[in-house]
Amino acid sequence: MAATCHPQEDDLFSKNLQKRYDGLVMVRSRAIKGKGAWYWSHLEPILFQNRDTGSAKAIKLRCGLCSALFSASNPSRTATEHLKRGTCPKFNTAVRNSTVANGNGVMSKFQNFSQLALPAPLPQLAMIAAPCSSEPMLPSPKTPHLTQDQIKAAFDLLSDWFYESCGSISFSCFDHPKFKAFLHHLGLPQVNKAYISGRKLESKYAEAKLETEEKLRDTMFFQLSTNGWKNRTDIQKSMDMDAFVNVLLNLPNGSSLFHKVLILGAGSANVDYIKEVLWSTIEEITGGDVYRCAGIIADISNVNSNMLQDLELHHHWMVNLTCQLSALGKLLEDFFKKLPQFTSISSRCYKIAQVLNSRPFNDANIYFNWHLDSSLAHNNTATAISVVENIARSSHTLRRTITADALSNNPDGQEIYDMIQDPRFWEELNSVISLTMLMKTMVQELDEERPCLGQCLPLWEEVRNKIKRWCRSFSIEEEPVMKLVNRRFLKNYHQAWSASFVLDPLYLVEDSSGRYLPPFKFLTSEQEKDVVKIITRLAQNGEAPIALMELMKWRTEGLDPIYAQAVQVKERDPVTGKLRVANPRGSRLVWETYLREFKVLRKVAARLIFLQATTSWLRCDQSFLSWVCSNGRSRNAIDKAQKLVFVSSHGKLARRELMDDENDSDLFA
Repeated sequence: MAATCHPQEDDLFSKNLQKRYDGLVMVRSRAIKGKGAWYWSHLEPILFQNRDTGSAKAIKLRCGLCSALFSASNPSRTATEHLKRGTCPKFNTAVRNSTVANGNGVMSKFQNFSQLALPAPLPQLAMIAAPCSSEPMLPSPKTPHLTQDQIKAAFDLLSDWFYESCGSISFSCFDHPKFKAFLHHLGLPQVNKAYISGRKLESKYAEAKLETEEKLRDTMFFQLSTNGWKNRTDIQKSMDMDAFVNVLLNLPNGSSLFHKVLILGAGSANVDYIKEVLWSTIEEITGGDVYRCAGIIADISNVNSNMLQDLELHHHWMVNLTCQLSALGKLLEDFFKKLPQFTSISSRCYKIAQVLNSRPFNDANIYFNWHLDSSLAHNNTATAISVVENIARSSHTLRRTITADALSNNPDGQEIYDMIQDPRFWEELNSVISLTMLMKTMVQELDEERPCLGQCLPLWEEVRNKIKRWCRSFSIEEEPVMKLVNRRFLKNYHQAWSASFVLDPLYLVEDSSGRYLPPFKFLTSEQEKDVVKIITRLAQNGEAPIALMELMKWRTEGLDPIYAQAVQVKERDPVTGKLRVANPRGSRLVWETYLREFKVLRKVAARLIFLQATTSWLRCDQSFLSWVCSNGRSRNAIDKAQKLVFVSSHGKLARRELMDDENDSDLFA
């Protein structure tokens, strides 16, 4: 974007770069004095200036060891990839020299990342028979001698892995005899659990906390993202269990910061209680400057979504949204509850599952492990979906192995046999499975793409089109299906959807004259009114009339084609093959740097278009937190668990990756 800016934007662009550079210099100065991250002793911010004008042109980070240059957007990631992972050819040498220079041989806290040198392969063990014993005598392998540097580096890596596992690996594993034998074989001492759970954890937590606070200070506003809220059914099933809600902060630059896990009491889903918890969290984060919170996104139930609206009424600058992942999931539940074809298929599949779980079939090894009772099957939609999917997967086995004689002793045997042999049953089941997989695929894609607010209207239009095609493919009447779709759409719709859609340059439409104009023609008359309402509400200090005048100008003039095309450029993802927006933050940058004549509207747009439509992909190990909070665990234990979760989540967000345990099943396929 910077390359296509007109000269009048250079001044503001340079000022922003200078401000960023000054901030990095200040952070580095504090770090060198021992009040910041370890890597600043090796990385130095460099400001590049325009030769003609002397204005700031770019910021880079220079490695003080090898003089390599890197982007200054994420110093922590640069340190991890360049220093920790051994890319820098001089880092390990510098660390060793630093260690030798110290008389005591002890390295500084965050400067040893030497690779652990594994011992050479052991010789083949010879088994020597002993006349007085049946046990073979094995020669004892030589224990390798590791330097203090190697031991320190090994335990740094081990502790990092343990923290990032976030409870999947317990402290008791360090006492496992085979783990101790493994350490001994490598020439490593035993793990000091008190150090791992004490000083080392405190050090990692302080480092991650400082980096988070620095990023939060640099941003003007953020969106509070929460996931893990229980719906009414979950609460009824687990009244004796604590609820854990992950709290993250979505920043305008597209990154996210982990804040903490809210530990709620068992069954505590009272609307007033949730409202109080959320508001106190906002005050804690902002230090009282609550205007910095642009809104909340939550995977909250329909009942508690009214609480989000109530917070908006009392705080006009907030835009509070429900997660669209949850919305699409609930739409699928609507189909299973309200569409006759879905209820009929799920009921018949449940009957088949009951019969297949009867005694004769268990003895015949035709067993599907569906221990269901009628109340569970009819009240829990997720269970109904699971049963239907299992029957569909087992269709060939059922038709091949189930005979009339095998069902003769069952009162419903003949009905079940006729059902299994009826092609129409399998056709109807296929239609249900087809739509189920369609909805689940859309949910998965939505979770991967993490769309912003402006994508909500196009998303639901895509849902409508795909479901209409499904209806035509299976000759199903559209009206009752689309009625459910529109009903769920209205339950989740927010005025900000329409406003963000027309304000985001990503969705501008080229007209016959070559201008790029906001897509008002795709809005209904009510949605056009919603645009006016939300902009009026978000404008502050009596600036609403100015904002509406600027909205009219935006509607008629749109955006310069050069900037619109730059924002809308797409490139193919090398992994998925799908087209992705090449400049995801281009929309925000255009409003902040180019569209300066919109004095009020640009501030409203900046607070709207960055908002996320889904809650974070980050999930924490709730079984670990449940174990910590059970049996009257001490406040100190809970505090340590929070710090461990914080360190783990901070690392995952920095890498923008998450270990998915479900993918482990591929290893055994």
